Amino acid sequence: MLRRMIGAATFNAATYEEIEADQGALGQAVMVVLIVTLCGAIGGVLSELFGEEASLLGIVWGLIVGLTFGIVRWALWTSVLYLVGGRMLRTSGTETSWAELGRMLGFAYTPGVLSVFAFVPSVGWLFGLVGFIWTLVAVIVAVRQALDFESTGRAVLVTFIAAIVGFIPLLIVLALGELIS
Repeated sequence: MLRRMIGAATFNAATYEEIEADQGALGQAVMVVLIVTLCGAIGGVLSELFGEEASLLGIVWGLIVGLTFGIVRWALWTSVLYLVGGRMLRTSGTETSWAELGRMLGFAYTPGVLSVFAFVPSVGWLFGLVGFIWTLVAVIVAVRQALDFESTGRAVLVTFIAAIVGFIPLLIVLALGELIS
């Protein structure tokens, strides 16, 4: 699994093809998503501990919610990418399934482990930014490989459209949250 995580993070197309072919790798992909989410949660908790007093209940609750949200976010992101790239903007060579795209996307999340360093004073945000951009590029590679696109530009377009489509519900939820509070 670690070898695959490194291959995914270094944009190795052969690693993505290996993951694509391994139907048993969905569990590993979910584990990568959980590891990355846990790293983000740990980075956030450490930031809180260094910044102000945090309660044990708040930390445990944050971890549970964070891990749940991480899996849900990955599943939704996979679904939107599958609909946009695997159905709406597919090419004649596109052959994929939700599980195949989910496996590859899960491993593409690997650079997000950098978020564990969010607690570092003054530069912690930079680790998150680098992890986000690196993950985004890995997702584009995963989309290109999973959807059998010949063009990276097409993978960028699909990822961009899926991000917009996926971002709309988040904006609605945030707006509703503001209205309620």
